[in-house]
Amino acid sequence: MKLLRGLKSELSLLAETLRKAKQDAAPDLAAAIAFWAFFSIFPLLIGVLSLTSRYLESEALQARIYETVTEMLPGSAEMVMENLDAVVRYRGTMSLVAILGLFWAASKVFGAITRAVNRALGLQHDRRGMVSKLRYFGMAIAVSILTIIALGVTVVLEVALESPTLSGLGIDGDMVSGFKSWSTSFIMIFLVFTLIYKLTPSTDVLWSQVFPGALLATLLFELGQAGFMFYLEKIANLKAVYGSLSSIIVLLLWLYVSALILILGAEYSIVRWRAKNSQAQTS
Repeated sequence: MKLLRGLKSELSLLAETLRKAKQDAAPDLAAAIAFWAFFSIFPLLIGVLSLTSRYLESEALQARIYETVTEMLPGSAEMVMENLDAVVRYRGTMSLVAILGLFWAASKVFGAITRAVNRALGLQHDRRGMVSKLRYFGMAIAVSILTIIALGVTVVLEVALESPTLSGLGIDGDMVSGFKSWSTSFIMIFLVFTLIYKLTPSTDVLWSQVFPGALLATLLFELGQAGFMFYLEKIANLKAVYGSLSSIIVLLLWLYVSALILILGAEYSIVRWRAKNSQAQTS
């Protein structure tokens, strides 16, 4: 009985999240995020790779970044990697100023994300001009550095899961490999969503406020990846419509879906937090 009540309460929160997202014009905000993400993705990836090659010299970590890009951009990873390979050859000659310039170009998407998260929290848009731009720039660097750290943790986790101890326990190698791929991807995505929800709002938020939304967004992202790949492989025939532009359309479409998931996670966090406070006040 208690389980049914909990399930009913959770479904009610999800329904309220969808209602609030619609009220806050989530589809329009997601389109803005996808637009800026499209122009920011290459500078951001090159900046991250430049940092790892210039200061960390970790081939395993750089390989993990490439693998993560492939996993997180279903249907368009090949196009992204081809373009990234073409320009990343020059990353070794980049100065610190050039790397910072890449992050400045990538900071636009964090401005769009900030506006969407602020809308979910009921906050007014930050209109402090250059201060806001510097804040977005700082977020681009902070999220990138912390993402590198998260990727490093996943590399360590992968090594741990390859321990001979697991084989000694009689655990199937394919099962371990599948679990390793899923768990490291899940952890990395969860950490990225958590950092975004914590850093982007124009007000202080508690970690306990962002965890539920980050968890929901991560689950939706994983399900969205599988559903998007199924859509591309079994239903959509974008090449027949867009021809050589189909890879770009696929990338834009996935960025839009990802942005919508990000906004839903932020909306869910505030809906859950308000419901919790309301329940505490009435009890």
